[in-house]
Amino acid sequence: MSTNTMSKPTETSSKKLFTKEWLIEQKSLIALLFLIVVVSFLNPNFFTVDNILNILRQTSVHAIIAVGMTLVILTAGIDLSVGSVLALCGAFAASLIAMEVPVLIAVPTALLAGAALGAISGIIIAKGKVQAFIATLVTMTLLRGVTMVYTDGRPISTGFTDTADAFAWFGTGYALGIPVPVWLMVVVFAAAWYLLNHTRFGRYVYALGGNESATRLSGI
Repeated sequence: MSTNTMSKPTETSSKKLFTKEWLIEQKSLIALLFLIVVVSFLNPNFFTVDNILNILRQTSVHAIIAVGMTLVILTAGIDLSVGSVLALCGAFAASLIAMEVPVLIAVPTALLAGAALGAISGIIIAKGKVQAFIATLVTMTLLRGVTMVYTDGRPISTGFTDTADAFAWFGTGYALGIPVPVWLMVVVFAAAWYLLNHTRFGRYVYALGGNESATRLSGI
């Protein structure tokens, strides 16, 4: 009887502790939801389907970039060159479209170029033993200058061809009533979740961020 009496307070305290920890972990999400509720009361047009879809469209690009940055941060690293890589690869993709290179070739080519630029930073950090902050600061500055030279400081016009329309669909099109960038964001989020939670690579990422020395000594 005494055992039952003692177990109940223990279970209650555990639940309270779990609730408190959960609230602390989710404080950013709670603050965001609170902000949405407040703005919805202040402006009735805010919490509408059209406006929510518009917000999702505008934030989807940053969200996709944030997924890649999440992988870097999980390894206890940092990458300052992301914006410059995005700008240069975006300009490169636009120039390919202007030359009427098919979208199915232009987009993967630009993505591979971005991956190659990121790999260069990774090699400098891993093999050159340069701090990630310094290495990516240098590549950020360098790639920013390359982008300015490549574009001559002006927007790249893709023209009014079918190829340009197909390319623009990725940013302005709709699928099943939802903006295409939102669908792309969902796909990237799902792929990243699976990669981190159900693959060996994901376990390595967490292990490297948790204790780099122990991870290297274990042969990873």
